[in-house]
Amino acid sequence: MTGSSGGSVREMTSTPVAVVGTLNMDTVVTVAVRPGVGETVLGTSVRERCGGKGANQAIAAAAGASGVALIGTVGDDDAGAAMLANARAAGVDVTHVGVKGDTSGRAFIEVDASGDSRLAVVPGANSLLSPDAVRSALGALDPRVVLTQLECPPAVTESVATWCTDRCTRFILNPSPVAPLPERILTAADPLVVNEHEARAYADSDTDLAEALLRRTTSAVITLGARGCIVATPGRRSAIAVTPAAEGVETTGAGDHFAGILAARIASGADLHDAAAQAADSATAYIANRHRLAD
Repeated sequence: MTGSSGGSVREMTSTPVAVVGTLNMDTVVTVAVRPGVGETVLGTSVRERCGGKGANQAIAAAAGASGVALIGTVGDDDAGAAMLANARAAGVDVTHVGVKGDTSGRAFIEVDASGDSRLAVVPGANSLLSPDAVRSALGALDPRVVLTQLECPPAVTESVATWCTDRCTRFILNPSPVAPLPERILTAADPLVVNEHEARAYADSDTDLAEALLRRTTSAVITLGARGCIVATPGRRSAIAVTPAAEGVETTGAGDHFAGILAARIASGADLHDAAAQAADSATAYIANRHRLAD
C-alpha cells in the first residue's frame, strides 16, 4: 500500500530514528596529568554538560534527520529537567523519556592535557528503564531504525533486539561499554558499531577484525579514531580516512556523534558505506567545532 507521493505508509508516518539509551549529567574535570593511585592533582577547569550515550546519539541523529526520538529515564531532579530541556532544544522527541526515582544518571570525566579521558558512571534513573516501557515506546513510534548501546540494563538491550527482529526493523548496536552478549543480539545488529577495543572483544580472531565480526553479525563498522573507520558488509570492505584532530583536543563524545549521524543517514536510505563516510566527516567537524568553542 502506498501514499499519494509513492512512498509506503510506514515511510510517511513512522519515526525515522529511535534511540534507546541513557541520559547522564556529565561533570568534566580538566587536569594537566591524570593522578595515580592515592595521588592528588589540581584541576585546571570543571564544567557540567548534558550527556549520556543515548542522549548524545539522539542529539547527533537529530542534527542529521528530523523526527528523532529518545527512549530512556531521568530522575525527578534538576539534572533530569535540564537534560530533557537540552534534548528538546536539539530537536529530539522526549515524549518517551520517563521520570523515575530521585536521582538522574551522572558521569564523571577526567581529561588530561593530551585529550585522553577516564570516565566513571553512576547509572541512577537509567537503571530503572524497563523492557516493557521500551517495547511500548517502540510500538508507538514504529521507527525505521533503532539505535542502542550497552549502558542500559541487559534486559533492555535484549528487548530492543527482539523487537527489531520481530518487526524487521533495522537494528544498530553500539556495544559500549563492552559486555557479554547472546549470539542472537550480535546476529541482529546491522551494523555493529565498535571501536578497536570493542571489536577485539567481540571478534573471534585478532588477524582480521572486520572479517571476524562478519562471522557474528550482519555488518560492522570499526571506528579507528584519527585513522578513520572500516566498514564491512558481505562482499565489500571500505577504509574511510578522516582529518586527525589537533594534539590535545578532547574527543569524548565523538563516537556517540558518529553513531547518531550514521543512524540518521541509514534512516534516510543511505548505503552503509556512504553513511559511515558522512558520519566520519561529521564527527571530525564536531570535534573541531567543540575545540574552537573551548578556545
